Amino acid sequence: MRVRVVWLMCGLVAAVTAITYWRLPAGATYHFDDTGPSGAASRLISYLNFPVALIAIALVGAAARGPMAWAAIVLCATVALPGVVSQDDLTASWANLPAVIGVALAFWLTWWAPRRWDPPLGRARIVIMVVLAIWSIPWMIASVGLYAQDLPLLGHVINSRQPTPGHPQLASVHRGLHEGLFGLMLVITALLISRRRGISTALSLYLALMLCYGLAVSFNDGWNEQVVKRGWASHNPPSVLSPSLSAAWAVVLVAAVLVHQFWFRRERF
Repeated sequence: MRVRVVWLMCGLVAAVTAITYWRLPAGATYHFDDTGPSGAASRLISYLNFPVALIAIALVGAAARGPMAWAAIVLCATVALPGVVSQDDLTASWANLPAVIGVALAFWLTWWAPRRWDPPLGRARIVIMVVLAIWSIPWMIASVGLYAQDLPLLGHVINSRQPTPGHPQLASVHRGLHEGLFGLMLVITALLISRRRGISTALSLYLALMLCYGLAVSFNDGWNEQVVKRGWASHNPPSVLSPSLSAAWAVVLVAAVLVHQFWFRRERF
């Protein structure tokens, strides 16, 4: 059941993405210059690469076995190759095709997997998801092509349409998809799937990394837009959006090992 919940979450964001990038004019979204049906299709393809391909790997690891499952994992893992997904240009390319095929195969393998009993999530998981969902409200609004100022009351709380310091043509929270929202999706996936029965050590480590990575990405994006761009602070935390040999990534990896060792592993059934 939880595997289907994650797929439904991905499908909801996909539907919103298609509508938003179809209707908004070219250049109205971040590092993307297409619109109409081709714009919707192009942005959907890059969305399926990141973050859906990363999510699909976890779902296959939890609900599928055999050569086809490994094929799906390998195809989805191509998103980690340099140049496959670039924040500087989110237009789809042929390099995105393997991950799209991998996501489709992962869906086919896991959607109809036998249902199983899963233990309750527990208070900690629910609290983390609720708090991060509230933190992600600006990106939920942006994903449907709106600014917080377009809605009652929220414009007085959320920094959104205000120009970015030093870049007056760029809104503080641009319309369209944000990596912060993707971080939320990764965290929800990690928390839901890590509480299933029969989780292997490899999958537990992957989910722990997904959790820590998603939290870091969402925190960084929100801190930049709601704190730094307001002038409340002058520095951003180091970015971990792309893997690198850096102190920030070392912290993420160590945190992931600790989450696996002292949380996820102790709850395995």
